[in-house]
Amino acid sequence: IMKKVLIITFIFFSYLVQGTLPSFSYQISTLSATIQSMFQDDPKISVQIRSFYEGRTFNPYWLNKPKAMSELIEVLENSSSQGLPTERYGLSKIFELKASESDGDLAKLDILLTDMFLLYSKDVSFGIVDPASLTPFIKITREELVVDEYLSALNYSSDIAKFLTDLEPNDPAYLKLQVELQRLTSLTKEKNSLPSVPLGTTLEVGMTHPNILALRTKLVDLKYLKEDSKSESFEEELLKAVMHFQENSGLNADGVVGRKTIQALNVPTKTRIIQILANLERMRWLNFDLGSDYVMVNQPNYKAKLVKKDDVIWESNVVIGLPDFQTAEFFDQMTHIIVNPTWHVPKSIAVDEYLPQIQADPEFLTNNEMQLYVRGTTKTIDANLIDMSVFTVNNFPFEIKQNPGNINALGQVKFMFPNKFSIYMHDTPMKPLFSKDLRAFSHGCVRVERPFEFANALLTDNEDIKYDRFYDALSSGEETQLNLAEAIPVYLTYRTVIVDDFGEVQYRPDIYGRDALLYMSLKSSGVNLEV
Repeated sequence: IMKKVLIITFIFFSYLVQGTLPSFSYQISTLSATIQSMFQDDPKISVQIRSFYEGRTFNPYWLNKPKAMSELIEVLENSSSQGLPTERYGLSKIFELKASESDGDLAKLDILLTDMFLLYSKDVSFGIVDPASLTPFIKITREELVVDEYLSALNYSSDIAKFLTDLEPNDPAYLKLQVELQRLTSLTKEKNSLPSVPLGTTLEVGMTHPNILALRTKLVDLKYLKEDSKSESFEEELLKAVMHFQENSGLNADGVVGRKTIQALNVPTKTRIIQILANLERMRWLNFDLGSDYVMVNQPNYKAKLVKKDDVIWESNVVIGLPDFQTAEFFDQMTHIIVNPTWHVPKSIAVDEYLPQIQADPEFLTNNEMQLYVRGTTKTIDANLIDMSVFTVNNFPFEIKQNPGNINALGQVKFMFPNKFSIYMHDTPMKPLFSKDLRAFSHGCVRVERPFEFANALLTDNEDIKYDRFYDALSSGEETQLNLAEAIPVYLTYRTVIVDDFGEVQYRPDIYGRDALLYMSLKSSGVNLEV
């Protein structure tokens, strides 16, 4: 008898550890038959789920694993913390079926849980929205979802919650944004709206002004000041808080509260929540191994960096496209560098911008070291021998090329990752633009503030090492191509919420309106959070 008791106890605790306590409220054989009949009656059930249950001879999965069922339901209930729509995961139906005792409802429950497990797995690891569906300026593609890999995890994973957590983006910023989302949603419940700082008066250290009261209140609400002194004087403590805010908003941290700073201060909390939701989704789009070596450009932050062996070895300010000439979001491979590049002026720029200037000033081409070519040939044309006034946008038959040199629009070096958008990174003679707060001035390409260091870092893994072949090519004045030893991935991204090296969340303006586009698409999938 004692031996039988020990065997039964062992079996019980084995089930307990595995989370598979047997249920005595139904017959396995009856439920298996019910599940099998449902597959016959419902053609909408996916092939993968059918195959999964066929491999189990139609035995239920979740009903035999109450621990796994509880873990999955808890994850689905908490999905809103990641900016995912809880309503998307059929929780009301799950609880309704779970409360039933009929074989039919329990069979439906088991299949529904498997379906929701797959849906959540896909959402958290790939994202809900297809990036390419938003705008032609986004061309992000991911490897196709392999459903069988997720389903096979059900057979070997003893911890469903951990499995689902491991599917989330492993970028530490993903968790930081979740915390920020919770903070902001709590703030909206405490206060319907935060007071605004009035526009019209520039505030700076040493001043006394009534608007400083509103500035203090705002900075306290935003956690940049610990307490509100109710003073109208702009002193050192307030200056530090303002500079901290400016830095976290991508503005020049000069401590002067002008129009741009006030506009950033007055951004509604709900707008910030929308930004968080959009950027959590973008991080799910990039939820894959970027590699140990890559170039990353974050457009709204106007920054680029080169990572080699997982270390950042070069960083730079950049200029990106104007809203009318947006820089696209896509991934590609950088293969080579062009030193002393010739600029082949795009037709749109040639006819829309340069033709009127050529017609107004006969010396325009000469002064800008440009030449006219018969389109599709290498034959140059002397513009002084042609009546340029007869040409329009529709009949301009020439190409314009700008010779290598100090005034070349591409500067002295460009970095090539051939793509359908004809976008690349390059030097520029317009250096003052890099000191601007907002740096969207180009026709779509990415202008780099520190191009020579970038070239050195790409060619030697060290921005401080002057690569002889690069500098020899520069001094020659001739157009020269230098191939990289290995192609390196380039990621042109769009992150309007970032986390700095100290773990602080920072916001950037949505220069192309893509946060709004993405949020509307998320909202149609159920993401709302009462925003």
